[in-house]
Parts: sequence; C-alpha cells; structure tokens
Amino acid sequence: MKRNDKLSINKGKIEPENIGPTFSALPPIYGVTGATGVTGTTGVTGATGTTGATGATGITGVTGPTGGIGPITTTNLLYYTFSDGEKLIYTDADGIAQYGTTNILSPTEVSYVNLFINGILQPQPFYEVSTGKLTLLDNQPPSQGSSIILQFIIIN
Repeated sequence: MKRNDKLSINKGKIEPENIGPTFSALPPIYGVTGATGVTGTTGVTGATGTTGATGATGITGVTGPTGGIGPITTTNLLYYTFSDGEKLIYTDADGIAQYGTTNILSPTEVSYVNLFINGILQPQPFYEVSTGKLTLLDNQPPSQGSSIILQFIIIN
C-alpha cells in the first residue's frame, strides 16, 4: 500500500497494478453480407410544415380574343321648313320648331347629311350645307309649299 492510498480522494483510483490482465487487439472479422430484409410498413405521415416563400411571378399569358362590338347608338335630327317658291338659301331662322330642330348643323359635326324636298332624297351635288345655312344649287327654287327636310345623322 502506498502512503496516499488512505486519503479519500484516492479511493477507487485505477492503477496498473489493480487492472488485471490486458489482451491484444482482436483481428477484424469479415463475413458475407446477408440478403436485405423485407421493407417494413410505412409510418404515420408527419405534420404539415410551414408554407414557403411565394415564388416569382410567371410570364404573362397570351391575350384573349377581342370582345364583341357593343351597341352603336345614333342620333337623328331633322330640320324642317317649307319653300316660299322664291328662296334658294335657307337659314336657322326659317326652321319650324314644332317639327324638329331649328339649327342647321355643320357637316363636320355629323356623320351624314341628307336633303329631302317633297319627300324625295336629293343628290349631294344639288345642295351645300354649312353651319346655319342650306343653299340649293339649282337655278329654280322648289315650288311654293314644298317640304324641305334636312336630316342630320350622328353615329356615336
């Protein structure tokens, strides 16, 4: 016994003389690997994880077909007067308000202008229209009492 063996701090201390016999290392053992066993049953599905970040926006798709044409609205305005058998020029002042408008519109403000004398459509070269004025390009005026209707069509 050594002199420090009686101290409580040294109790249970492992020394070479109290270890017992030592053995040399064993050589490795190599054998044939056996066949893989049967796969076991699938386990329970785990809880859903947190949602990941939103991905980048994809490319823009192909443009769809053009939609149908909506309703086309029109406005029909009529200027009425009657021939006195002498005049070839008529103005806003000659218009009869109870039948329609008393304004002769500019052809640039409307889509179409038509002139009817006694209900008969007149060819375009036979008259001129400007703001507030209708000029008949004939050397003879319509007979007295003949209706003169100037039609203005506006396509919106």
